[in-house]
Amino acid sequence: MGVATTTTKPFETQLSPALLKKAQCELGEDEERRQQVIEIIRQWVAQQPHLQRIRMDDYGIICFARGCKYSLEKMKTKMDLMFTLRTALPEFFAGWDPLKPQIQAALACGSFLPLPNYDQHGRKVIVMRPGCYDPFRHKPEDIEKANFMISDVMVQNDEQLFVSGMVIIYDCEGFTLNHFTQRPLSLTKKHMYYLQSAPLSPKTIHFIRTTSVFQTVHNVMTNFINDKMKQRLKVHGPNVESLYQDIDRKILPKDYGGDGMSIAELTDMWKKKVEEKRDFLMESEKNLRVDESRRLGKAKTAQDIFGIEGSFRKLNVD
Repeated sequence: MGVATTTTKPFETQLSPALLKKAQCELGEDEERRQQVIEIIRQWVAQQPHLQRIRMDDYGIICFARGCKYSLEKMKTKMDLMFTLRTALPEFFAGWDPLKPQIQAALACGSFLPLPNYDQHGRKVIVMRPGCYDPFRHKPEDIEKANFMISDVMVQNDEQLFVSGMVIIYDCEGFTLNHFTQRPLSLTKKHMYYLQSAPLSPKTIHFIRTTSVFQTVHNVMTNFINDKMKQRLKVHGPNVESLYQDIDRKILPKDYGGDGMSIAELTDMWKKKVEEKRDFLMESEKNLRVDESRRLGKAKTAQDIFGIEGSFRKLNVD
């Protein structure tokens, strides 16, 4: 998940009074602190030659601030890392034209589906469906591109997400060993690394409708995440009923026994939203990249970041 906002519009919060109070109590946020952090980060970016291409508005800075609980050093670390990774991972962040046939096909699968309503704790709920596509027809890189595009569109106008947080539902229905073997392990490692660099981590990751290969894949995946994230994983098994204890049933898709939009409806909705934001997404591809040739000190290569094949580094930035 990224914070891709490339306009220069001054920031004016749209949070409700209740959420503003939550931000004040939990993050120490107020109007003065918001303006201070915007000014400090803008001055810092101006002093970093390799970040001069970056075009991020005040809202994007505040999203980072909230996700990092207003820790300036953590903000700087995560911002530099995220934009560095967006440059070093063309398999995820290059070719961002949602009208390309392969991206159209990936969007139509419905692999990444944020729900329109929040749960009983005010958190964003995102459904991820790793088994929704034919692994012999779709490249996993295209699926990931489509997912990241949806993510960038989602955060563009969702202040509440960065105050109340989010939870993820991994729907494992249809996931087979072919999905795992047709996806390079290096791609999975890079994906997990990038997600842990994001300014906001999920409060909980729920696994539902798990299949026979789930445990094997789960064991491999947990090798690439830090201990803090491991504690947030919750496996519900092959059904969905126990999920209702954690997430208000009425906001869930009809497919899960809820009252919300169906998976098919959500897929169509997000495909259209991404298509409507085509210009924004294509600008984001150009404007959220670092210039390694201008980095003070040694430029960072993909090998510096990820290590040699087979010995990836584990990220410990919370």
